[in-house]
Parts: sequence; C-alpha cells; structure tokens
Amino acid sequence: MAFSNASTPKDPGHPYAKTKHISFEFFDQRRSNAPFGYEHFVSVPPNYGKELEKSWPLILFLHGAGESQRAVKESYASLWHGVPKLILCYDALKSGQTKQGDKSTDPVPADVCEMVTENFITVTPSLNMEWGYGWNASILSALLGEIVERYRVDLESVHVTGFSMGGYGTWDLAMHSPKRFATLMPICGGGDPARATLVKDVPHWIHHGDKDDIIPLRASQQMFNALAKYGAAEYVKFTRYPDLMHDSWTAAYGNFEVFEWMLRPKRKWKGDERVVPEENKAFVA
Repeated sequence: MAFSNASTPKDPGHPYAKTKHISFEFFDQRRSNAPFGYEHFVSVPPNYGKELEKSWPLILFLHGAGESQRAVKESYASLWHGVPKLILCYDALKSGQTKQGDKSTDPVPADVCEMVTENFITVTPSLNMEWGYGWNASILSALLGEIVERYRVDLESVHVTGFSMGGYGTWDLAMHSPKRFATLMPICGGGDPARATLVKDVPHWIHHGDKDDIIPLRASQQMFNALAKYGAAEYVKFTRYPDLMHDSWTAAYGNFEVFEWMLRPKRKWKGDERVVPEENKAFVA
C-alpha cells in the first residue's frame, strides 16, 4: 500500500539538517491511530540507490525530553545528540570538516559515523511537546509500519534505541510490540519491571551513568534485575559508567562495538511488522 505523500520530504524550516553527501530528509507521519503523528528525519545509506536488491537494517532513534520541539520548526533540537549526530558528522567529514558541528562537546569517532551511515537506514522522530510529554508507543508503531512500506528494510534487523525520555520510550515501544525488534539499546532510561518478561528474549545493551542525577541508575538496574530474573541474562549487556552523570549517551553512541553488535542478532520470530491494524489508522492533517 502506498501512503498519500508518504515519500514527499518537506522543509524542516532550519538549515541544521542540510546535507551534501548523504540523504537526510524530513517527513510528516501520514498515517496514525491518533490525531497526530511524528515528524521524522530519515537517512538512507549512500549505496541504497545502487544496491536495489538489498534490504537494510534500520535504527529507530528516540531523543530525550530536552531535544523536544517546544515551538514551530524546532526539530533541529532532535539532531543534537545520538544517531542523527552521527549522520551529520558523516556529512561533515565527507565535506572536509574536522570539528563537530552541533552542540555536543565531544567529537564523534569517524569510524562510528561511517559504520552507522553506510550500514543502516535511520529514523529520528521529533516529539512536539504540544501533544504532551513522552513517546507514544502505538503512534511510533504506526510510524514504523509506514517506514517499512516506504523503504527496503530488513525486517529481521530493526533496532530501537534512545536516551533519557527516549530510553523509557525504547522499553515502552518494545513491550508494546516485542516481536518486532532485533535489539534494544536503552540509555539512561527505565521501564516497568513487571512487564520485563515481554522483552526477555530480545537482546539488550543497557547504558547508564553511575552518577546520573536526573534518572537514577536504579531505573536501569531494576530493569536489568527483572530481565535476569526472567532468565534473560545471556541476552542482556549492561554498561555502567562510573564517572558519568546523565550524559551517558555520548559514550554509548560513540562506541563502534554497539553498532557491530546490532548487525549480529536476528529476530527469533517472524511477522508482527504491522501491529497497528489498518482500520485504526487515519490520515493525519
């Protein structure tokens, strides 16, 4: 099924997402099971248009509360950290720039930028606080349904990650549709330990700073303990950063190994790609 205008990018209203060496476009979510959808950035690998028979791994990235839109055309905030930072870093490196062009203080290793940009489709929704705080798992699931119909996605290699509010969103989305994801990488987030059994068979890599004074370490620790209780120890990695506070995402997303790890696992189940029934969706104004 083709969604109306689903493949038509729009102007984000700011220059921060402009790229020369990689496709990085901004879209409206066209179908949702709520009165609104998420605007979102999408990157595709440089060889996407050449390797026409290939399907590609996908990373869905969920930003934190501080990167949300609070006014018109503020989607640039969602580009400051995490996966979109890697995409923009790649473009800067290809342009011959040596300094990071965003608000983070630490530069991104070049090999990490290349690994992510050249091997994954990436999707970065931008949450508008006009619709309230926190990621809505059902709307995100509808967005993923739209993405897998728009692009050649390897359905056995769909990954979700996010930090802070996005760390909570990562677990919430996975618990909403646990058979959809190959890996989960929640960073300085938390979840509902009572529901951890729903995701016990999905490989995790949890990250958290020991000195986090925004979301305490115990939020991730409780989820790790619950997963271990349900027998998920062999599927769960937990990296604690003894000297870091809330910003453990710069270290996590700067680690080449986490993206190598994402490329290895495959889902145990088939199906479950479209978990929001079509009759529950409508076009978003």
